[in-house]
Amino acid sequence: MMNRTAHFAVLAALLFAGAAVFAADAGKAEKHDLTLKSGKVLQDAYVLDRKPNGITFGYKDGCAFVRFTDLPTEVQKYFDYDPDEAARYEKKLEDQKKANQKAAEKQKAKEQKQKVEQDKRNRERRISQQEQTVRKLELQLDEAKKRLQITENTVRQDRGALVSTVGSGNSARVCVDTPWGVGRINTGGSNSAVRNKLMKEVDTMSAKRDNQAQDVINLQLKLESARKTLDRLREDNQ
Repeated sequence: MMNRTAHFAVLAALLFAGAAVFAADAGKAEKHDLTLKSGKVLQDAYVLDRKPNGITFGYKDGCAFVRFTDLPTEVQKYFDYDPDEAARYEKKLEDQKKANQKAAEKQKAKEQKQKVEQDKRNRERRISQQEQTVRKLELQLDEAKKRLQITENTVRQDRGALVSTVGSGNSARVCVDTPWGVGRINTGGSNSAVRNKLMKEVDTMSAKRDNQAQDVINLQLKLESARKTLDRLREDNQ
């Protein structure tokens, strides 16, 4: 049976013989059970790597990094454990970890800032587009109202001309305004052709007026909806 001193000497020899060799062909490396200070046993342990603050062992159930402070004193001595060196090494690791964390946080903050700025640009672009939509609808509504007014004037003029023909000549025509246009009763006579032409014109222009009035209503609804959308976008951008 190998004594404890010889046992640790073998472990040390495994390290200094070259960890890479044993890592590459661990099945051929000499293996010995290693009991940690905690009482945990690494069965068939062999050395994979050494750092100033501990050793990575391969063993029956896998591999594990064990700090020197968790190894028996004899093992610490065989592996030339230096607490000061380990402390400097761990401080270096901690400093590097903090530096990496700081760099990651800085990068995250940068990306977050870029996202906020991009979101702001996107919102402003949507607002600008919506403002253009509102202005376009306002212009369309103004033009639609102008067209409707022109048509209304034409209808009134034609109706006036039509009324002037009623009762003239040898016959008369009774003209009545209704919600559906102009109602009429033809009685014939020399002015019949003129009156028929005027009546047809009134009917045509009245239908045109009704369509244009509906266009105005539709544009008003669209404009109202577009303005509400614009108000919401501006509110979201506050």
